[in-house]
Amino acid sequence: MRSIIWLIRTVIYLLAAEPDKRRIHKLIAKGDTLTAKLFTYSRVRHWALAMLRFAGVTVEVHGLENIPKGPVLYVPNHQSDWDIMIMESYIGPCGILAKKELSNIPIVSEWMRLLGAIFIDRENARESVKALMAAEKTIKSGEDFVIFPEGTRSRGEEMGEFKSGAFRVAFKTKCPIVPVSIDGSYKIMEANNGKWIKPGHVIMTVLPPIETKDLDKSAEKTIGNEIRAQILEARMASRKAAEAEKEKKADR
Repeated sequence: MRSIIWLIRTVIYLLAAEPDKRRIHKLIAKGDTLTAKLFTYSRVRHWALAMLRFAGVTVEVHGLENIPKGPVLYVPNHQSDWDIMIMESYIGPCGILAKKELSNIPIVSEWMRLLGAIFIDRENARESVKALMAAEKTIKSGEDFVIFPEGTRSRGEEMGEFKSGAFRVAFKTKCPIVPVSIDGSYKIMEANNGKWIKPGHVIMTVLPPIETKDLDKSAEKTIGNEIRAQILEARMASRKAAEAEKEKKADR
């Protein structure tokens, strides 16, 4: 029942936002891209927060003070499709590298494009290269960007291998890399046959930035494993902290 109610609310929300989308397109047509972007970011964040609330999802956030002035490349682990909403809700406005399947979702894909999303065909090497080049261009223009280095959802506790494409983008643009640990998002839907929404609690931890401008080319080969290890360590630390808090409350 929760899943059906969530879907109905989502459709109503998106339809109600159509006048805002038309306004954004008018601003772009007039050349006022800055106002259009700010309005888009505000609307998308409001939508993402609402979708999480409708689903009964709570998000515990740590480390926002670690975010440097942009542009930056965020590299979160990827447990669920909900990770996109979580990033847009709590990290702030940023473009995102998303799977091409999302480009076929009516209305949602239009908002994602306005936000600066770049859709990638993971099965087509040439198109993947083009998508990464577009991400480089976005960062060079001064925008923050998100790439999930696993390339796909883990759908569970296990974390996949971090592919080199994301880090190549950071090294080419000389922007800081900000690792992000997302823990528990797969329990919202992926753990339920990918069909049914269940309330859940997600812990997101933003780790200190890694400057790439002073790193040599050889670091590009090892940085993925290093960041993966940092995210795993942050995830374990957040779980221990959560358990300690539970024990403290139980003793009161």
